[in-house]
Amino acid sequence: MITTILFDLGGTLWDDFPSVRASWEDIREELRALGIKLTDTSFNNLVDDGIAAYAPSLTRTIIWRAVRGDYSKYRRVVRVVIERLKERMERDFFRYNRLYAGVRDVLDELKGKYLLGVASNNISEARGWLAKFELTDYFSTVGISEELWLFKPDTRFYERILHEMGAPAEETMMVGDRLDNDIFPCNRLRMTTVRVLSEPYRRQEPRYHTDQPDFTIKNVSMLPSVLKLLNAGLAAKARPAP
Repeated sequence: MITTILFDLGGTLWDDFPSVRASWEDIREELRALGIKLTDTSFNNLVDDGIAAYAPSLTRTIIWRAVRGDYSKYRRVVRVVIERLKERMERDFFRYNRLYAGVRDVLDELKGKYLLGVASNNISEARGWLAKFELTDYFSTVGISEELWLFKPDTRFYERILHEMGAPAEETMMVGDRLDNDIFPCNRLRMTTVRVLSEPYRRQEPRYHTDQPDFTIKNVSMLPSVLKLLNAGLAAKARPAP
């Protein structure tokens, strides 16, 4: 029986792909300033390789590989990219982020029936982004990696949030867009896992059975139907036992 539901943020509750692409352009601009020029194909290959490699931070992986492990260049680019992200989110948030259709209706339906929480690999400013969409009050706990100093896919990140919520892992569902950061660690904790197909991680493939989500949905508006079938015993988990 599911009593608790955790949600990722970008790619799950809202479409942040325009923001992601803007950060990719920031990366390329800073790399050019360092004399590192990447063709569209070369950059896209770095993106695809990072996704396939299950890199916890795609941004940092792209930068690290582009500078060929030069730590001083890596730190410079990372710092600038994060600063520009913060400025962009403060200045023009809704240009780069759009709440997925039906999300507020779904949260209205779930609130009161389930204990709801956030589990996001993000900077502290993500709390403000949640507030911009007026979603904060739906969640009893908002777990942000930068604040906990624990980062996905570390299972301790999820365990810390579950402890704060007083929620058993076996009664908890995790809803997220990434097999590496959302599905795999929560499968290890024997949570029920739901993958949301969104860019750019819809192309990510399971390495083997432990990466398989229990359910896959196109968007969060489909989640209540999954829950109704699951609680009625009419839907079986797709993932084989560990």
